[in-house]
Amino acid sequence: MLYKVKNTIEKFNMLEKGDTVVIGVSGGADSVCLAHVMNCIKEEYDLHIILVHVNHQLRGADADRDEAYVMSLGEKYDCDVRIFSYDVAKLAKERGLTLEETGRELRYEAFYKTAGERGKIAVAHNINDNCETMLMRFFRGTGIKGLGGINPIRDNIIRPLIEISRAEIEGYCLENKLEYYTDYTNNIDIYTRNKIRLKLIPFIEKELNPNIVNTLYRTSEIMAAEDKYLSEAAQKAYNECEVSPKRIDVERLKAYDPVIQRRIIRLGFVDFSADLHDISYSNVENVLSLAEKESGRTIELPHGLRAVREQSTIYFCRSEERKPFFYEINKDEKKYCKELGAYILLTDKKCEKNAKLLYTISFDYDKIKLPLALRSRKAGDKIYIAGIGGSKSLKKLFIDSKVPMVERDGIPILAMGSDVLWISDMKTSDRYKAGDTTVNYLHMYLLEE
Repeated sequence: MLYKVKNTIEKFNMLEKGDTVVIGVSGGADSVCLAHVMNCIKEEYDLHIILVHVNHQLRGADADRDEAYVMSLGEKYDCDVRIFSYDVAKLAKERGLTLEETGRELRYEAFYKTAGERGKIAVAHNINDNCETMLMRFFRGTGIKGLGGINPIRDNIIRPLIEISRAEIEGYCLENKLEYYTDYTNNIDIYTRNKIRLKLIPFIEKELNPNIVNTLYRTSEIMAAEDKYLSEAAQKAYNECEVSPKRIDVERLKAYDPVIQRRIIRLGFVDFSADLHDISYSNVENVLSLAEKESGRTIELPHGLRAVREQSTIYFCRSEERKPFFYEINKDEKKYCKELGAYILLTDKKCEKNAKLLYTISFDYDKIKLPLALRSRKAGDKIYIAGIGGSKSLKKLFIDSKVPMVERDGIPILAMGSDVLWISDMKTSDRYKAGDTTVNYLHMYLLEE
């Protein structure tokens, strides 16, 4: 057993000499076995071990018993112990999650908090857990990545028992006289994982394949290797398609096989979503459909994410709703506009010499009727451009100027009705801008906050 675990550790390069290792210990057979094994090799690897136990406050006296037992293991192995206690039932309601999901979140929050930036986190997933996970993902619908099973190592999380069976673990505990406690909820078939473990796998072992656990582990290794290869190919393809951050060229995208296209699309969301499992096959296909649609079309995705077709590109962003804003601007009334990050002042006077001036533009006062509005865009807005001998809609101007859609609602404009006098950082109307024939001037000043 120790030989097999050490072989797994070396195979996946899980440990280095002098590592601090946080071990999640529930009190069950798997985690008790892991704590014992790591204690047996700690001198060889010069490890600093910390046992972490999370009391979910769900099983009354049994939960308190498990907590006390983990404390006793710390004394036995002469290592630090950290106990975390949470009212999981209450927090599950607050977070809108199931008890299972909330418990998992809280356990890993405790592990990460204890490990810090440099510590490693050892959890007791075994080869049977891998089998159950693969079947769960298969029934829910997954691709090659999901069939890669449980990663032996991910970031600073290591799984030294991932190639060990549950039977071997229980045998090891018996051989080494290791006491452990079984959570009674593990034997209740109301959870999907429990149904798979208690009913489905025994049926498969009896009727179809007595070695299904090891068969699926070998399959997961093949899938993980192929996923790694495809991921590297997709990253290279994504780099070729990306013309600016999170913006990919449609024609370059379409040049790739659909298998790589889907992976390119998923890579577009890597910086926005911690859990890409929530980006489904249908989500990806919907985004890919933008390649055949006109500019301006959008696809909404989970976690407030969005894909937008704009000109010859598809870009990825958060679906941040911008609230319309409106400020009535009267003459000689200085008003702060947070969207500009400055004060705006309309006046027919020269700016004071000591004023902290950021920007100024002058209009023909005789063509203007006050008050004006400093606001976000709205339907029907237009601006006069001398070069085309008439007005152009703001929508068309933004499109021609390649202003990203997500930015358009946040751009301040100065308007008189639907006539736009000035667009922040873009353009001033040629109809209202002061010129050679102007007699009376109205100055707009932007002043420092």
